[in-house]
Amino acid sequence: LDQISTKSVGVTFGNRQRALEHLAKYSPERVTLHLVRDKRNTHDKNAVAVVAAVSGKGSYCVGYLARSLAAFIAPLLDVGKAVKAIYKGVRGLYAPYMNYGLALDIKVIP
Repeated sequence: LDQISTKSVGVTFGNRQRALEHLAKYSPERVTLHLVRDKRNTHDKNAVAVVAAVSGKGSYCVGYLARSLAAFIAPLLDVGKAVKAIYKGVRGLYAPYMNYGLALDIKVIP
Protein backbone atom coordinates (compact mmCIF):
# COMPACT_ATOMS: atom_id res chain seq x y z
CA LEU A 1 0.00 0.00 0.00
CA ASP A 2 1.50 3.27 -1.14
CA GLN A 3 -0.61 5.85 0.69
CA ILE A 4 -3.37 5.85 3.31
CA SER A 5 -6.06 8.53 3.61
CA THR A 6 -7.34 8.98 7.16
CA LYS A 7 -8.36 11.52 9.77
CA SER A 8 -6.95 12.18 13.19
CA VAL A 9 -8.85 11.08 16.30
CA GLY A 10 -9.05 12.81 19.66
CA VAL A 11 -9.74 16.17 18.01
CA THR A 12 -12.24 17.29 20.65
CA PHE A 13 -9.79 16.94 23.57
CA GLY A 14 -8.38 20.07 25.27
CA ASN A 15 -8.01 23.09 22.99
CA ARG A 16 -7.75 21.04 19.78
CA GLN A 17 -11.03 22.34 18.32
CA ARG A 18 -9.79 25.93 18.66
CA ALA A 19 -6.43 24.91 17.17
CA LEU A 20 -8.15 23.31 14.15
CA GLU A 21 -10.33 26.38 13.68
CA HIS A 22 -7.16 28.52 13.52
CA LEU A 23 -5.41 26.02 11.26
CA ALA A 24 -8.24 26.25 8.72
CA LYS A 25 -7.41 29.95 8.15
CA TYR A 26 -4.00 29.17 6.65
CA SER A 27 -3.30 28.11 3.09
CA PRO A 28 -2.43 24.38 2.90
CA GLU A 29 1.06 25.25 1.60
CA ARG A 30 1.89 26.81 4.98
CA VAL A 31 0.78 23.76 7.01
CA THR A 32 3.00 20.75 7.63
CA LEU A 33 2.13 17.67 9.66
CA HIS A 34 4.49 15.53 11.71
CA LEU A 35 3.81 12.11 13.17
CA VAL A 36 5.35 11.90 16.63
CA ARG A 37 5.56 8.74 18.74
CA ASP A 38 3.99 9.23 22.15
CA LYS A 39 5.59 6.40 24.11
CA ARG A 40 4.35 7.81 27.44
CA ASN A 41 0.70 7.52 26.37
CA THR A 42 -1.02 5.29 28.93
CA HIS A 43 -4.04 4.56 26.70
CA ASP A 44 -2.16 3.15 23.70
CA LYS A 45 1.39 1.76 23.65
CA ASN A 46 1.52 2.49 19.89
CA ALA A 47 0.23 6.07 20.19
CA VAL A 48 1.23 8.37 17.35
CA ALA A 49 0.45 12.07 17.75
CA VAL A 50 -0.46 14.25 14.78
CA VAL A 51 1.34 17.58 15.18
CA ALA A 52 0.41 20.45 12.87
CA ALA A 53 2.88 23.26 12.22
CA VAL A 54 2.28 26.54 10.43
CA SER A 55 5.40 28.13 8.95
CA GLY A 56 6.50 30.95 11.22
CA LYS A 57 3.79 30.23 13.81
CA GLY A 58 4.80 27.15 15.82
CA SER A 59 3.16 23.74 16.21
CA TYR A 60 0.40 22.01 18.17
CA CYS A 61 -0.82 18.44 18.71
CA VAL A 62 -4.20 18.36 16.95
CA GLY A 63 -4.95 14.68 17.56
CA TYR A 64 -3.71 11.13 17.15
CA LEU A 65 -3.78 8.34 14.61
CA ALA A 66 -6.55 5.82 15.19
CA ARG A 67 -5.41 2.89 17.34
CA SER A 68 -5.59 0.36 14.46
CA LEU A 69 -3.48 2.56 12.18
CA ALA A 70 -1.04 3.48 14.95
CA ALA A 71 -0.38 -0.23 15.55
CA PHE A 72 0.97 -0.37 11.98
CA ILE A 73 2.77 3.01 11.87
CA ALA A 74 4.38 3.06 15.35
CA PRO A 75 6.77 0.13 14.73
CA LEU A 76 7.90 1.82 11.49
CA LEU A 77 8.64 5.07 13.33
CA ASP A 78 10.39 3.13 16.11
CA VAL A 79 12.92 1.66 13.66
CA GLY A 80 13.52 5.00 11.96
CA LYS A 81 11.45 4.48 8.80
CA ALA A 82 10.47 7.69 7.02
CA VAL A 83 6.72 8.14 7.34
CA LYS A 84 5.32 11.30 5.80
CA ALA A 85 2.04 12.90 6.85
CA ILE A 86 0.40 15.09 4.21
CA TYR A 87 -2.10 17.78 5.26
CA LYS A 88 -5.41 17.49 3.39
CA GLY A 89 -7.36 20.10 5.34
CA VAL A 90 -9.68 20.80 8.23
CA ARG A 91 -13.13 19.24 7.88
CA GLY A 92 -16.47 20.22 9.41
CA LEU A 93 -16.36 23.92 8.57
CA TYR A 94 -19.72 23.86 6.78
CA ALA A 95 -22.07 23.87 9.78
CA PRO A 96 -22.17 25.86 13.01
CA TYR A 97 -21.47 23.94 16.25
CA MET A 98 -20.05 21.01 14.31
CA ASN A 99 -16.80 19.45 15.51
CA TYR A 100 -13.79 20.07 13.33
CA GLY A 101 -11.68 17.21 12.07
CA LEU A 102 -8.30 16.88 10.35
CA ALA A 103 -7.88 14.94 7.11
CA LEU A 104 -4.45 13.62 6.19
CA ASP A 105 -2.65 11.16 3.97
CA ILE A 106 0.14 8.95 5.29
CA LYS A 107 2.90 7.77 3.02
CA VAL A 108 5.66 5.34 4.01
CA ILE A 109 8.88 6.30 2.21
CA PRO A 110 10.80 3.19 1.04
